[in-house]
Amino acid sequence: MTDEPQAVRFDGVAKRFAAAVTALDGVDLQIRRGELVVFLGPSGSGKTTLLRLVGGLDTPTGGRLTVLGTDPAAAGGRALRALRRRIGFVFQEFQLVGRLSALENACSGALGRLTGPRIGLASYPRRVRREAAEQLDRVGMAEHLFRRADSLSGGQQQRVALARALVQRPEILLADEPVASLDPVTADTVLRLIRDIAREERLTVLCSLHQVAPALSMAQRVIGLRAGRVVADVPAADVDGNALTRVYGA
Repeated sequence: MTDEPQAVRFDGVAKRFAAAVTALDGVDLQIRRGELVVFLGPSGSGKTTLLRLVGGLDTPTGGRLTVLGTDPAAAGGRALRALRRRIGFVFQEFQLVGRLSALENACSGALGRLTGPRIGLASYPRRVRREAAEQLDRVGMAEHLFRRADSLSGGQQQRVALARALVQRPEILLADEPVASLDPVTADTVLRLIRDIAREERLTVLCSLHQVAPALSMAQRVIGLRAGRVVADVPAADVDGNALTRVYGA
């Protein structure tokens, strides 16, 4: 871990996929370590693209991005892999291996710091299995350690995905529409888990959401995107009708 106070910095970052498709357009942002930030915006506003850039899954076509002191676009293979090990990702569609148990899925979060392939739960070191079980207990899944992931409900699967990300021991947690496929009650539970764990661990969290109310209850800071541009950047407590109009229009 570096002493840099900024976890993420965007300087005029742009991302264009084709001549007529601009996903991000001149984004300038600084996100401090330990900050819990929610990105709001309509579909196509650039939220997912922004998270993919931070996670090193894509590269900007303009400007400069710095993540934990590293420019992902300029990092070589080894440096980029080292950076990715410091960043956890929770996806909308969970990205679990359905035939594996909740415990083995959670253990896979440690793969970045292990050597050699892992086939079967017993191939993971005991310390990793213990850590994975502890994180599953933390997210309320202690009674389902050995259930196949594809037998779990959507909310349970997202909890396993969160435990997997925590086993990775990330400095930044990226959550891309993590509750889009969940019912409101389950969604609220998952978002509260992310918020509470972020506070306990002093994690930097970047989360994209469509829903305004959950964003306000979860975030310290809300950043609104529209057509690839930042149109609002305010503390969650200060979000008002004017800010939401800039994000979503009349």
